Amino acid sequence: MDPVNDLELTLSQVRTRESPMLTIGEVARRSGVAATTLRYYEQIGLLPAPTRLGGQRRYDEAVLSRLEVIALCKTAGFALDEIQRLFADDAPGRPASRALARAKLAQIDAQLDSLTRARAVIEWGMRCTCPSIDACTCGIHPTRPAPVGPDVRSARRF
Repeated sequence: MDPVNDLELTLSQVRTRESPMLTIGEVARRSGVAATTLRYYEQIGLLPAPTRLGGQRRYDEAVLSRLEVIALCKTAGFALDEIQRLFADDAPGRPASRALARAKLAQIDAQLDSLTRARAVIEWGMRCTCPSIDACTCGIHPTRPAPVGPDVRSARRF
């Protein structure tokens, strides 16, 4: 029996069984979020202030779930201040969160419309056989008059 190794094993067991607190490095590694970002999230209130042990931050494992929610919100297009408001809304039915979500959906719909138009222009451009965009007579320039007559290219030149 080695009393030093037995003591280390006992301390390790105590640490994992009685105190599942994570260092900032462990949270960063497990969540994929940089330690500097974790500190920033704490500073702006997205993460609760961690417990301090010997001057080091110690986080409860629940912080990992919160970081997953933050990542999902960011993927959905929410800004950090909007995510703060989502977390702060604890009113019955979460009306502020629902209003924020409705506004975000409207924003996403507008982006989808814009992207659909952009896709159509790109697809149109890929079919265009004109020598250059400036010399195009296929209709990409909506301010120019539509071509008329048999010689489309000469009608479009100014």
